[in-house]
Amino acid sequence: MAIHLSSSIKELPGVGAVAQKDLKALGIATVRDLLFYVPFRYDDFSLRKKIVDLQMDDVVTVTCQVNMIEARPASKNRKLILVEAIVSDETGELKVVWFNQPWLTKQIRVGSRISLAGRVENRFGLNMMNPVWEQEGENTVTGRLIPVYGLSGSLTMGRIRNAIGNALLCVYELTDWVPDSILVQEKLPDLCDAIVSVHAPKDRSSLNRAVERLKFNELFLHQLLFAEIRRGLKKASCFSIPINEESLKEFVSRLPFQLTQAQRRACWEVVQDLAKPHPMNRLLEGDVGSGKTVVSAMAVSRVLEEGKRVVYLAPTELLADQQQKALQRFLPNQTIGLLTRSRARIGNESVKKDQILNGDVACVVGTHTLLQESFTMNDLALVIVDEQHRFGVKQRHALLEREQGLQAPHLLSMSATPIPRSLALTIYGDLDLSILDELPAGRKQVATAIVSQEHREGMWKHVLEQIREGRQVFVVCPLIDPSDTEGNASVVQTKKELKQGSLNTCSIELLHGKLKTDEKESIMEKFRKGEIQVLVSTTVVEVGVDIPNATVMVILGAERFGLAQLHQLRGRVGRSDHQSYCYLLPGPVMGASLERLRALESTANGFELAEKDLQFRGPGNVFGDSQSGFPDFQLATPADVDLMKKARDYAAELLKQDEKLEQHPLIREMIQEANDSVHLE
Repeated sequence: MAIHLSSSIKELPGVGAVAQKDLKALGIATVRDLLFYVPFRYDDFSLRKKIVDLQMDDVVTVTCQVNMIEARPASKNRKLILVEAIVSDETGELKVVWFNQPWLTKQIRVGSRISLAGRVENRFGLNMMNPVWEQEGENTVTGRLIPVYGLSGSLTMGRIRNAIGNALLCVYELTDWVPDSILVQEKLPDLCDAIVSVHAPKDRSSLNRAVERLKFNELFLHQLLFAEIRRGLKKASCFSIPINEESLKEFVSRLPFQLTQAQRRACWEVVQDLAKPHPMNRLLEGDVGSGKTVVSAMAVSRVLEEGKRVVYLAPTELLADQQQKALQRFLPNQTIGLLTRSRARIGNESVKKDQILNGDVACVVGTHTLLQESFTMNDLALVIVDEQHRFGVKQRHALLEREQGLQAPHLLSMSATPIPRSLALTIYGDLDLSILDELPAGRKQVATAIVSQEHREGMWKHVLEQIREGRQVFVVCPLIDPSDTEGNASVVQTKKELKQGSLNTCSIELLHGKLKTDEKESIMEKFRKGEIQVLVSTTVVEVGVDIPNATVMVILGAERFGLAQLHQLRGRVGRSDHQSYCYLLPGPVMGASLERLRALESTANGFELAEKDLQFRGPGNVFGDSQSGFPDFQLATPADVDLMKKARDYAAELLKQDEKLEQHPLIREMIQEANDSVHLE
């Protein structure tokens, strides 16, 4: 049977029912899907050396003859089987050890010639531990760049590589949708060659060009989708909310604090957008603690005063609960509802879900899953999306595509993850941008310090002093349970150690994602009231948690977190006029992470940290241990700023020349396919 791009993966040799199920779990159903399933890293075994030239930590391929191979139990652990071999070439001998692979003594024969690839170690002399191997001359897993793929279920690396090798026979059925003029100008390979090079690279240079080509595909389509959304918005109608200066002044006069100039500017931009005849599509980006909630509350106030309705979407139930209470404080004369999977509330009173789903509550706060509920709201004029980086372009677009005859709502997205303005305009190209780059008056900069092992006792004494002064403390750990063999801190173990040591007189409680919603909300309420002095938590407190009395943030295993996440965690303290502190406690192995942590020590501005984060990450590195792109992007990362700008410029120029894409039917098909199946961001 001939195999084509549209063929099911079960038609590939060696892919049975079990493998088909495991591949499906990875989102792979057809041969085409498999071709676009790119490696997450590469093992570079292209360096070949003679045995005499080997040095410790070399990652190399050695071609040699097998002089001896035998299996035996380890002396200290009889359950561990060691397979030991002595190999040689014309320059010398090398010891090789494999663990728990006794079958190798039957596969590797004395006198045969093989290729070994891996890292050279120095345990009682140079050796190789658990290298990959193959017969001399095969060059499948040695002697070159070797792709490493994500696995699922019973899938093995050999099976998925073999399936991809068979799928590559169909690669030239792919149609290249990017115009030749762009490929020539940017010296990018065509799509077929890029796919081949990603799965079977000849060298680093060809791999880099292939990766750049596939990144460009993602970013170019991203920008074309933005253009579609902007064009659609100009045609959509909405409820126009007129500017009422008296109402705005009254709202501001009721606030218990002075608005910053940045907040005033952002409020005015939002109010002007609400008054327009087409829907607002704005991103409100602010550093942690910059006061985005009050800007959104002003928008809610204006919409409700005009008799229209609002939906406020938060990423977690914890944040939805908090924001409903915050809006109720800002708008005491309005009724604000809460609707999540686990609870429904109107004001402070618990109700049944149906009372909100079918009722007349004018403003409903919920999680993003609210969109999947059987939830309809007539006269919906405004949707606010909190922590917008967890909410995709496609989801935003869907909100603006109302049923025929219904008005599209205004859309205000908010993000507390600062990114450079140029990058924001490129990543969020469908959105207008407002930036809050000031902190409210009276806020003191959070004193931040990396704490080495020898200074930790003194740090915990200072933490105890803060507690005795009536303040509260966050302690954040990377793990829930003490299951990590590398010694990374867990909330369970950390609470136990604090109870037995430095903070044994304090009330300490745990908070993590495995707790039920009611438990989490109960713990946060007790912490908010001051009944809990120390909250040992995972990063569930990263976003939006507002406890003004908390003045200390201790982050264990700090090197495991990114700069943006560390800055978000630090933003949980310093939310009052009390001096606050953030202590970074790295693990024993730091490496390049120390420089990132020092950047946090010296910089309080989230936008400056965002610039530094891009510098640290560089242009992306497919040879690293991991590779993370934007959600739904396999390769592109926020560090690919230059490529993003090129994609944006090419998209703008192409649509300027061919607005309806009549001369580019393949691009039109790609946009339609993306609109039907993908949300990009």
